[in-house]
Amino acid sequence: MSETPPATTGEPPRTGATQLGKRYCTDGGDIELLCTKPGDGALAIDGTPLTIKAASPLPASD
Repeated sequence: MSETPPATTGEPPRTGATQLGKRYCTDGGDIELLCTKPGDGALAIDGTPLTIKAASPLPASD
């Protein structure tokens, strides 16, 4: 009988830090998260790091 190691949830990448109030998204834009608590480490889904979403330009007010 072989023993199977317990399943782990994995470790997110530890480079960088999450910033309060910033939106993070996948490269394809399929998933978007809003950071409500800052901290050490970067956000990742399935080992793929999330990037900070660029701000949308506001319409000109003349």
